[in-house]
Amino acid sequence: MGERERWLSVAGHTTVEPDGAHDLCTRLAARYWDLDDRARADDLAGILAADQLRLVIHPETVSRYMN
Repeated sequence: MGERERWLSVAGHTTVEPDGAHDLCTRLAARYWDLDDRARADDLAGILAADQLRLVIHPETVSRYMN
């Protein structure tokens, strides 16, 4: 309540990439998590232990609304 409305819409085709997902997960975890926290380090280890795919959006149009 009382927050300004904002949204972003991206339209285009998407590809499924078999490589690069673990590198992306590692970079994002290091950026947003404290990997010195054992729970977060264990979360990342669990993610890296699983097979991962990357979904890549190839934007054709981008729309935004900021009120």
